[in-house]
Amino acid sequence: MVTEPKQKAPRKVKRRRKPPEEFVDYIVEIESWDFSYWLALNTLRNALDPYHEHRHVEIGGRLLRPTGLKTDRVEVSLFPSTSLEEERRRDLKPIAVGAIEAYPERLDANLSIPSDALVPILQMLIADRLKFVVMRGAKFRYRSARLHSYSLGTKLDEDDFAQLEVAG
Repeated sequence: MVTEPKQKAPRKVKRRRKPPEEFVDYIVEIESWDFSYWLALNTLRNALDPYHEHRHVEIGGRLLRPTGLKTDRVEVSLFPSTSLEEERRRDLKPIAVGAIEAYPERLDANLSIPSDALVPILQMLIADRLKFVVMRGAKFRYRSARLHSYSLGTKLDEDDFAQLEVAG
């Protein structure tokens, strides 16, 4: 009688944990801005609104942080959205507040803002008070990154300023 060799128990495959996402602060010094408005008839069948309206603020500037990218030119577009109004956004499950994409000649950031924030932002831009856009998000991957937060400010916070001093 031949005894069969004992079979070894299969090894458990260890799953690799996804490394924690690294966040980066994209700090832009505002150099210029533009506002555009467009209104048209909504020609879609069964449209909820008879008009189609488009408003957006485009901010141009210089990237202060992070350094070492191919360009320091940045265009930030702010798009007002009625779905971000406080009473309507409770049901949303967002994964980002915007995105930033890298092109050889510039970085493009597209950010959604609540529609009622448009007027105060325009007033601050007209008064030449807004100086910086600070966007926090993931590192670039395949020339784009999701943004988790952003702020428009008249000056840099202490944390942002400390990062610039370390880099400089």
